[in-house]
Amino acid sequence: MDRSFALRGRNTLRIAYLVAVLAVIAFFVLAPPLYVVVYVVAHAETVLDEAFRHYLTGSAYWQMMVRALGLSLRLALATLAVDLVVGLPLSYLIARRKLMGYSAVENLVVLSLVLPTSAFGFAALMAWSSPAGLSTLFGYRVALIPQDAVIPVIEVPALLLMVHVALTLPYLVRPLTATIETLGEAYELVSRSLGASILTTFRRIVLPLVAPSLITGSVLALTRSLGETGATLIVAGVNFPASVAIVRLVGALKLGLASLLASMLVASTLSLVMPVELLSKRFSVRVEVRDTRLERMFLRVERKLSSSALLAKLFKAVLATFLIFLLITPIATAVKMLAEYWLRDPYTGKVEGGVVYQVFGPAGYWPRVVRAAANSFLVASLATLVAVYASILLFAAVRRTKLLPVVRALLRVPLIVPTSATGLSALLLYGESGLNIVQPSIWLTLLVHISFATPVVFETLISTYESLEVDPLEEVARTLGATPYDALETVTLPVMKRGITAGAVLAFLGSLGETGATMMVMGKDEMLTVLIVNMAEAMAIP
Repeated sequence: MDRSFALRGRNTLRIAYLVAVLAVIAFFVLAPPLYVVVYVVAHAETVLDEAFRHYLTGSAYWQMMVRALGLSLRLALATLAVDLVVGLPLSYLIARRKLMGYSAVENLVVLSLVLPTSAFGFAALMAWSSPAGLSTLFGYRVALIPQDAVIPVIEVPALLLMVHVALTLPYLVRPLTATIETLGEAYELVSRSLGASILTTFRRIVLPLVAPSLITGSVLALTRSLGETGATLIVAGVNFPASVAIVRLVGALKLGLASLLASMLVASTLSLVMPVELLSKRFSVRVEVRDTRLERMFLRVERKLSSSALLAKLFKAVLATFLIFLLITPIATAVKMLAEYWLRDPYTGKVEGGVVYQVFGPAGYWPRVVRAAANSFLVASLATLVAVYASILLFAAVRRTKLLPVVRALLRVPLIVPTSATGLSALLLYGESGLNIVQPSIWLTLLVHISFATPVVFETLISTYESLEVDPLEEVARTLGATPYDALETVTLPVMKRGITAGAVLAFLGSLGETGATMMVMGKDEMLTVLIVNMAEAMAIP
């Protein structure tokens, strides 16, 4: 009787713990990205009147939102197309060590993950669209790529596309490289021994095997482009996508219109991503090769291209040149301009135009920079710490239940929803228009960053758990008398510490470089990425 009562008590505690953890995760992680849709439905009449029947502008706001959303979708799809063309061969060459300095190239590709996006956007703007940028190396003072230069047919600003490719390429290259390395070369060696060329082997063998990672990386790159705000704010010019339009509408106190556009962006993103996510779990790539005329033509072309050493070297050179211009050139230009403007404006000779005067002089930027940097590191550190603990608590609650797939799928929503929409949604949920529990400040910024940091850590933790097969080790500990808590603390978590650390690093860097959501919720507690945007807009270029 006593034993039965104790078992019922433990089950009750376990259920209470599970419900409590899920409730906290739902309120602080899932609610912020999705509340904006609830807000639009609740205020539908007012929002629609302002969008379609404004007494001064009529439907002008609606037309602007449709243009911004259309540009976002075209830009994201064009970015993904370039990522695939560049990222697929680059990942293979890095994984198979067929690129000179492959380790340095891999580090170069992920460089944009480390830099704040607003800083990289400013560097790209100075390199390509400033008269003092790259053109000075050739003795000219012109913009090589003007901000308003648009690529024909797809109608996407060229500079914006370059910046988005640089910022999204790591999300495709990293998982693909890791998967190709894990596969090994056994399948390729068998294919080559049967007479297949390198390109045929890649098309028929490698590509089908890495398809799941390719889909995952493509989804991440697509959503990253749709939600990118920091660099986009700086380089967009007159053609701006939906993420920037949301920020500008909030700045104009048009919360209803901003909510409508954010809901449209969320719906568009989910409609693009969720079908792919669901199908990828049920879809296994099966390649049935038939001896058709088209297939024979492919084989001849692939054999001819694979046999040319000159073409292989030329392709690698083009790839390296593309990466240099895409990633190194903006940063090098920013460093060059910093040296030139350090003491004075090199063209006028005025001290007032130099870095030292503007940072430490009457403008008073230095105290703002220090405070903003401190705020950014504090928020990133606390958000990462909370995300790690929340992920561990959630992992302990759901890992052996049928809820794990459901929770995992739901926690991908904050990763899919653009951050500018998440920031607006959190402002409406927690601020005066909603629960009124916290006003725009460093604390609201922290809540928003926790919302998209927790899924990053949890996904990494679960992936590590599944790949390492920790359960047998934990069962051994249990047979030796360890309690479930002791087994989790002394066996499971230490075994997975590398995965947890990797997730924490990704969450910290993501929080440190986030701009779109931060700009809406920070209040007077300025963050470093937003300060960079504000300084660029104020023309404090040095």
